[in-house]
Amino acid sequence: MRILVADDDVLSADILIASLRSMNHEVVFASNGGEAWRLLQQEPFRLVILDWVMPEMDGMEVCRSIRARQANSYTYIILLTGRTDRKDRLEALEGGADDFLTKPLDNGELVARLNVANRILETEEAVRRTNRELQQARQKEIELGATIQKRLLYSPPPRTTNAIETASLSIPSQYVDGDFCDFFAHGNEIVDVFVGDVMGKGVPAAMVGAGVKTGLQRCMISLLTSAIDPGLPSPERLLQSLDDLVCAELIDLGTFLTLCYARFDSSDDSLTYVNCGHPKIVLWDSLSGVCRLLDTTNVPLGFSDAESYEQRTGRLHPGDLVLFYSDGVTDLKLPNGKRLGMKGFADWVENRAHLPLDEFLSEVEQLREGGLVGLVAGDDFTCVAIRYRGAELVKDDFLHLWADTGSLKKVRKHVKESARNANLGFTDAEINELLLAVQEAASNAVRHSRPGQKGIPIKVKAEAQNDTFIVELRYPGNPFDLRDVPEPVLDGTKEGGFGISIIKKCVDDVAYSFQGDHNLVTLKKRAKGS
Repeated sequence: MRILVADDDVLSADILIASLRSMNHEVVFASNGGEAWRLLQQEPFRLVILDWVMPEMDGMEVCRSIRARQANSYTYIILLTGRTDRKDRLEALEGGADDFLTKPLDNGELVARLNVANRILETEEAVRRTNRELQQARQKEIELGATIQKRLLYSPPPRTTNAIETASLSIPSQYVDGDFCDFFAHGNEIVDVFVGDVMGKGVPAAMVGAGVKTGLQRCMISLLTSAIDPGLPSPERLLQSLDDLVCAELIDLGTFLTLCYARFDSSDDSLTYVNCGHPKIVLWDSLSGVCRLLDTTNVPLGFSDAESYEQRTGRLHPGDLVLFYSDGVTDLKLPNGKRLGMKGFADWVENRAHLPLDEFLSEVEQLREGGLVGLVAGDDFTCVAIRYRGAELVKDDFLHLWADTGSLKKVRKHVKESARNANLGFTDAEINELLLAVQEAASNAVRHSRPGQKGIPIKVKAEAQNDTFIVELRYPGNPFDLRDVPEPVLDGTKEGGFGISIIKKCVDDVAYSFQGDHNLVTLKKRAKGS
């Protein structure tokens, strides 16, 4: 064993060190308490023998310092002393000493004390080893539970609809938490999204969350196949059925959960929701660029077994961003020390809602890291982002969609199909010219109508009028005046003007105007044969 000996009496120390080395122990010597403490800070010693009276730090000071620090292993301390008074020895034991050696040193007593120390240290190490193994086993169970939770409580969005685009961020306070999220797809036009947060943390909360999610699925199946009133149940009817199923159990368990259930219907661009005590939905309106908070409708599940659920309905536009989130988001602290809150989160979202969802959630994660110093200990952190795409079908003669640089091919496809179906005699080259003009006009709209934003809601109309094919693009944002665009300079000394120049060369007529709160771009092209 490696033993630290600290004694300012050289003769006494030499006798002790010789005895220890004769027993095949490795000995490190310190001539005073201060030196001993410095050595202890550099490396761990399982056994320390300290003289009680030493310069710089006495044995009791070193003993208290050892016990005050956080260490991965136990240090057994023997005090060397000539004191035999009972009061002194009680003081030493209370200060952290484990045993005593009386001066002058008796070799038989030394052997006996070392045997006791060795047994205690071996027992302590066995306990620590067992605890480490138990901790590792528990860690594996928790990690397995987290994997199961991710697969069972967080379902991927359905692939059968293009009405919504989703992304989520979930950071549990522990490996497992009580947050959950799922989707129901009803054909190509309707998608239900629900998110919940169970009171408490860890495995118990996750089990309640799994049970409620399973219960909600059972209620949906039961109502869809009901003999009395079959068909797709409304959100409020579904939540009433879930309450009847689980509320009494939740009350018996002494727990509750917040739940938000929302239905996106692209057939009429509606959002219908029930919010049971969950943080208010943040809705960013893509037309106005403004966020608002949607009211909570009911108390959490498990509060009352006499709750009557009500739903609210509102209108959506392609590109609207809908956010569901936990109170781990709203409990973040701002630089001024104040709580972020729901209104603060909505204000923060407003300038970032245009971002692609993966970029948006990266910003949310950075928000969390910045406010983590003030985060309420143990809060789960969840944010589910829904970009409403709508049916992306022609309504009222217009194709309605959320346009970003990655979705302009949908605009080109719509115009191309309409131009071919118009039967105006366009050649492939003329259609390609028209598509290039549309691409440039739509790209300019995305880049310049709302500077710094990466997407806008856009309406596209493409139709033939007599011998002319007309494309209209309508979108919100800053008014655009064609007269403000300079002519392109081909020697590279100035930028700008090339897009408008390309549009003018590809179509017979182009006009920009501002009507109400929308820009209107009108492109006209006739087949050369006509």
